[in-house]
Amino acid sequence: MNPGALILLIFLGSVALVVVVAVTLFRLVTRSFGLKQVIEDGVVMTENGLEVLRFFGIGKMRISYADVESVELLPHYRGPLATLLLRYNMSARWIGTRLFHEIVVIKLKGPRFFRYLLSTPKNGPAFVEQLQSRIKPMVVPHKQ
Repeated sequence: MNPGALILLIFLGSVALVVVVAVTLFRLVTRSFGLKQVIEDGVVMTENGLEVLRFFGIGKMRISYADVESVELLPHYRGPLATLLLRYNMSARWIGTRLFHEIVVIKLKGPRFFRYLLSTPKNGPAFVEQLQSRIKPMVVPHKQ
């Protein structure tokens, strides 16, 4: 066998081994920190609020339902167009994980660096309906 071909085979084998080890470690870390569902969906609803993936996938951030102002559903073709035309200014954060899926736009209250979160959960309409039911202001009856 040619020494150049042997070196190339050793190099490609070592690259494949490094990739397999890195993917295995990534899966182990995401499962041990409870990030599996957040990485798959981008945004997950819990009892206390939303869980959103932080930048570069380092942990998750929690947003209470009281901090959510509104939520809407966009068709998949309007999302990139709205972002390119700066409909949400520069305050939109894309945390979508699926292409060609409906886009859920979550508007947050108060002054924030990112006021809008754009995500692509598995079932967009059900996600929007469930989130809207959780963020509706609670009506307290007035006592006289």
